[in-house]
Amino acid sequence: MKKILLILTVVLIFCPQSYAEEINNIALLTQKGFFEKPQISSVNSCEEVKRTLYSHQKYANGYNFEKLKSLYSEKFINADGLNKDLYLDLIKKTWASYPDIEYKMGIKNIEINGNMAVAQVSESAEATTNSKSGVVNEKGLLESISNGVYYLEKINNEWLITSDHIIFEKTFLRYGVAKSIQIDLTAPCQIPANTQYTSSLNIEVPKDSIVIASIGRENITFPQAVAEEIFRKLPEGGLLERVFVSNDKNINEYTIASFGITKAEINNGTEIKIYVTGLGFVMSRVNVIPKNDFIKVAKNEKAE
Repeated sequence: MKKILLILTVVLIFCPQSYAEEINNIALLTQKGFFEKPQISSVNSCEEVKRTLYSHQKYANGYNFEKLKSLYSEKFINADGLNKDLYLDLIKKTWASYPDIEYKMGIKNIEINGNMAVAQVSESAEATTNSKSGVVNEKGLLESISNGVYYLEKINNEWLITSDHIIFEKTFLRYGVAKSIQIDLTAPCQIPANTQYTSSLNIEVPKDSIVIASIGRENITFPQAVAEEIFRKLPEGGLLERVFVSNDKNINEYTIASFGITKAEINNGTEIKIYVTGLGFVMSRVNVIPKNDFIKVAKNEKAE
């Protein structure tokens, strides 16, 4: 009975697997006169939320800005504090820089709580750059993967996106031979404010090549402040590490790595020519847990 009371109090529907079982339980209780038959519209909310999310993917891949805009609430604020206008303007600029970008989405779970919904999703994007790199004279390849949450609210009988939360995010932009080698940048997905952490760049160095690289840190602000770059020769093992301290401004941040792959040729037996065969950038998101100054722990306090 405690479980039933909890369900009635929270009014939480888990989708898509668990809500069917709960509906069967409710049907049995209804026959015994415990409470009214549930409204079908509540059960269908999961499908409505799915339609909104898949419409989001459809409009994004069709570069339909007005339709995409209609899926966001006017009070939308994203995980980094950007409002609807700024956020959508960045999407429009992304389309201009990567005109063939393709988005994919997988819905992991949906939870409904009255007129509110939380959708857990995995997302990816792939594209080529709008212009070539002058160094390697070819277009770059963009790849992005993320796991996150969309928050939605039913407004005027439509499910609209009101906010989001990105749990994990990593983006690669590569040119030349960098497209075909193993590259990764690791950093904690979440860290308390003003806390030391390590970010590591690991590159599979091509034969007879030298890699120079830099790892920096940027707070997620608008407009974005560019991190200072200090390039170093990548060690033989292909691993470069750098220690950072997370910001104390209670905002999220990125660790960003830049790298160039060079090769040397000897001309006429004496002249050495060095040229770039590949270059790229890797970005990994670090969510910063805000410092809460209102939590006080007494010294020598013993747990009961």
